[in-house]
Amino acid sequence: MEITEDWVRGLTGWKPFKEGKTMADQGLVAGLKRSADGNLIQGTMREGKLALRPIVKIAGPSDVNVQCGCPDHRATGGVCAHAVAVLLSAIAGEKKPAAGASPQQAAKAPAFVPMAWQVRLSPRLESEWLEGKLSVRLLPAAGEPITAADAAISAWLADRGQAASGSAPLALRVAGEDAAALLDRLAGHPRAEIDGRPGPFRLDSDPGPPLRLADSRLEGSQVSLDLDPGETRRKLVRWGSSPAFVGAGTAARLPAASGRPGWFERVANLASQGKLRLPVAEFLADLDAWLDLFEAPHPGWLGSLRFASADPDFVLDLEGSLEALEATLSVRYPGLSARALPDPGDDFPGLPAIAPDGHLQARQIDAEEAARHLLVIAGFEPSQRRARFQLRGRDAIFGFIADDLPALRQRWTVREGERFATVLKRVHVVRPEIEQKADFGSSLAFELSFQTTGGQRIPGPEMRRLLGGGKRRVTLKSGAELVLSRTCEELFQPLVSEIGIGRPDEEIRLSGAASILFQNLREKLRNPLSKSSSDNSNKNEYEIISNAGLKAKLRPYQTQGSSWLTDRLNRLGGALLADEMGLGKTLQTIASINHFKQHSSEPAEPTLVVAPTSLIGNWLAELERFAPDLKCLGFHGTGRDRLRDQISGVDVIVTSYGTLVRDLAFHLQREYRLIVADEASLLRNPDAEISKALAKVRAGGRIALTGTPVENRIQDLWAIFRFVAPGYLGDRKEFKERYEPASTDPKASAGLLERLRLRISPFVLRRTKEQVAKDLPDKIEIDEWLTLADDQAALYASLARSGLDELERIREQQGEGAGKMHLLTLLLRLRQTCVDPGLLEIPGRKDSNSAKIDRLLELLGERFENGGKTLIFSQFAKNLRRIENRLQSDFGKVFCLDGTTRNRQSLVDAFQSEPGPAVFLISLKAGGYGLNLTAADAVVHLDPWWNPAVEAQATDRAHRIGQTRPVTVYRLMTRDTVEERVRRMQDRKRALIDAATGDGDDSAPMNWTSGELEGLLR
Repeated sequence: MEITEDWVRGLTGWKPFKEGKTMADQGLVAGLKRSADGNLIQGTMREGKLALRPIVKIAGPSDVNVQCGCPDHRATGGVCAHAVAVLLSAIAGEKKPAAGASPQQAAKAPAFVPMAWQVRLSPRLESEWLEGKLSVRLLPAAGEPITAADAAISAWLADRGQAASGSAPLALRVAGEDAAALLDRLAGHPRAEIDGRPGPFRLDSDPGPPLRLADSRLEGSQVSLDLDPGETRRKLVRWGSSPAFVGAGTAARLPAASGRPGWFERVANLASQGKLRLPVAEFLADLDAWLDLFEAPHPGWLGSLRFASADPDFVLDLEGSLEALEATLSVRYPGLSARALPDPGDDFPGLPAIAPDGHLQARQIDAEEAARHLLVIAGFEPSQRRARFQLRGRDAIFGFIADDLPALRQRWTVREGERFATVLKRVHVVRPEIEQKADFGSSLAFELSFQTTGGQRIPGPEMRRLLGGGKRRVTLKSGAELVLSRTCEELFQPLVSEIGIGRPDEEIRLSGAASILFQNLREKLRNPLSKSSSDNSNKNEYEIISNAGLKAKLRPYQTQGSSWLTDRLNRLGGALLADEMGLGKTLQTIASINHFKQHSSEPAEPTLVVAPTSLIGNWLAELERFAPDLKCLGFHGTGRDRLRDQISGVDVIVTSYGTLVRDLAFHLQREYRLIVADEASLLRNPDAEISKALAKVRAGGRIALTGTPVENRIQDLWAIFRFVAPGYLGDRKEFKERYEPASTDPKASAGLLERLRLRISPFVLRRTKEQVAKDLPDKIEIDEWLTLADDQAALYASLARSGLDELERIREQQGEGAGKMHLLTLLLRLRQTCVDPGLLEIPGRKDSNSAKIDRLLELLGERFENGGKTLIFSQFAKNLRRIENRLQSDFGKVFCLDGTTRNRQSLVDAFQSEPGPAVFLISLKAGGYGLNLTAADAVVHLDPWWNPAVEAQATDRAHRIGQTRPVTVYRLMTRDTVEERVRRMQDRKRALIDAATGDGDDSAPMNWTSGELEGLLR
């Protein structure tokens, strides 16, 4: 394949690419060799006293394997700077010798001819390896295919001047860095043996399972670690920067690595003695490596440790003129001095650290990047130094002073140099002011004015003249500059016009949504950093409702949300709860419904909940769980006609969108107390039958629930508001003309979207996980119960029935042991049916529908709109590949890792650095440990696992150190199936559940009796 610089840049992070490009530009790559097919590239480099021979094997556009002896590659397994240098040198055709190597030496390197090899390891392998040595004999394997490991060995030999020819064997004795480099090339070799021992010997290319802890304790300034007694205590050997175990037929690294001195020796002591005690500072310095080393969930202190990102303060230094402005950004963490913003990989002295409250404080890389981004969107150009920025041009600097600098002053400490402070004295920024004059109960009185930063009031007619002239900046006779803030022309004036205020110079009186809008606009003008659509969630302008009769302990933000819903329904008759997924929109709505029921003095009409078919069961279960006093009715399915007479006696009716359309004539004859539209983004097409039907049904109040109120275009919001607040946003054509430019004109989008957010703010409450989680990110776990699709349910019933019939025959003819094996096979097939019937590959049968896959696609659609990254775990690798084939570009970039994946770390690095939404499909055995995927903040488990600890291990790929956002964990499960019974039995017998085999497979817990297994089916 063709190698380009952009392709190389996409393989790794910005820092390795930058360093590698510098190496290539300086000609530090010598002995560059490339195989005939162009897919294997090797170079020679020196770094201090270290001789490096990076090799890059290209298997596909996103499948690249690297062999390099540098600490960075050994720690991460990713594409290091030296590999980047080799690739870029290959592009440029560079053949320059490395520093310290003469052209004659480089020319002596023999030609690179890949060969197939038989590998013979020393019978003293373990003892030699403990001494840091390695003895290997290589014999040509005539007639065998040349593998990637063969090619890597051949290239390594050629670079050392030891290429073989014909059938002559090679005897190698290497030590230190050379031994580690050779081990990397022998990893995964299919023809390796130990001399004198029968059978093959495998050096695993993938890490083995982590160690199990029995206990961990924090004792003063010391950390104590105890290994599980069941762990075999063996001596560890060093494989690069990783510890490794050597067994009779295999050697495997542990899934952790650290380049810090002393770490390997500490792990070796722990493995040999079963206990380790070390200073907490030393433990924290290698925390990520320790977490990778141990199996989750971690017992003792380590398991109870809660991570919290230290809150950074930023300091912005500004110096310059109206022609050029220089900015320096520094960061200061609690108890530490400020530092010019360092690179993400640089150490920050003092972090991580144990805070007085026991939490582990870590550096907030995301917050640092967000701070840099604020300067970039303000127009500053970043320099090579991460902390330095430049802004040039009078118009750009005037705009920064008027619009961005006030907001930054509220967020950061801003310090002006002497020259820039003098400039600011000559610039007067004009901003609108709103003052609330009186509260008349049902209405509020406001007064509008315009003032400069110097306190001078400008009359309204003069402001209209300036705005009407299209000028934003006027030079006064004194030489001072008068600059209009962007809020005047893009926010304030258009909103005043939309509300219909004809004479803004006089006191105005507003009621209903308009009065709330003006309160939010006033807050926005005073606090530019506020998010207008959620400001009112933080103000006690509404009564906090009681939760009598509600069987749930609401989080504070959920109490606020349910109280806000109740207030908006009472005052405005409608509300859109747009909280991010996983924050409990359903529970908050149930709390509000329950409140109306509890405070109603006389019988009232029921509440109608309309939801997608897949969520009807979930709504009924949540209502029964949290509000058992409410009488609920599922109004769905073919037998619903006989339920019509029962409606008058219930509190909540749950139906589907499709059923509502079919029963519209019936619903139009009624008026409901409330209508709740769940997943209200389904209403986004105003011409669709479900959207038109729901808008016609009469109700005293209307609630829309969706985490993605805008999916494709701005007009999605108009369709939802036609249900929530009919007429509030004007007619459809008027709304399109006013706000559609935000979808097509990037320059207009920021101001228009802010105006729209303010316009809808009286009806909308939106909170994100970041806003409600003040601590280490919470792990929010959601068990979502689904109902099998009709054809899926029929297949499940048929398999269960025929399987149980066959069970009796097998027991009679072959005995109880054969019967148990049949049960396990049947359970597997039923579990596959619950996930996706297509996994069964039944001849002649077309793929059935899958409730889980349909729900998964809905979730991923919402995640894509929120720009999130998602991990999806399944024990069935084939299921992941089927899902991968269904996911298109509108779900973000898709990655997949299963037992056949060879480039694990490259995939991880690409996922972590992907700038947009992404999906990572991961199989249990391949990805349950050893991966750090903190770029994801949602995990989906497609099938319940027998061992809850394995599930926790997988979830902790995202919920771990470095994660600064709450992680939402979804378990998709099906009602009335083996999955529901497995879940219940796990709750009753959690202590008895164990992994099926020692290698972490999830086939079934072998300590369950046949009776227990059969109980899952009956």
